Amino acid sequence: MYLRVTLDSRLNWNQHLQKIIRKTQTTFALVRRTCGRKWGLRPSMMHWLYTRVIRPFIFYGALVWWPKVIQKITKIQLGRIQRMAYQAITGAMKSTPTAAMEMLLNLTPVDLLIVAEVRMALYRLHILKQPADPKTAAGLLSIWKNVSDPILDMRSDHTVPVYNYPKFFSVIIDVD
Repeated sequence: MYLRVTLDSRLNWNQHLQKIIRKTQTTFALVRRTCGRKWGLRPSMMHWLYTRVIRPFIFYGALVWWPKVIQKITKIQLGRIQRMAYQAITGAMKSTPTAAMEMLLNLTPVDLLIVAEVRMALYRLHILKQPADPKTAAGLLSIWKNVSDPILDMRSDHTVPVYNYPKFFSVIIDVD
């Protein structure tokens, strides 16, 4: 494990994802015990907890392990976490459809948010001219090949700082 990202020999990210799921489920279990239907945390606090604490925890290191998000089983597992959050925020019954809660709360599915975060990080790299040729990038940066996003072709207002210190003075050292 390096910087809270669990690496395995094949880089399939199963261990890392399982660790994230376990920690988020534990966190939600602890939070659920602090509130009931008529007492405890308000829905706005549950919403804040999910969007400002849980989601950033899930997103951490996503630039490295984003290929795992494309797999169907991963989408299902991340969807379960998000469904737990939806039920905690709304107090809805277990039979309430996830899509209905998504629309009600105006929240995007986690897998789409992770890919969006990776796209924005790659756009910032593209602006800084880090990958020499984005269309031939290999390895983890292969998202360039999988993404046909017009945002990656946008122009940026990024400017390279130029430091120009003109010398308007002269130094005279008089030694007597």
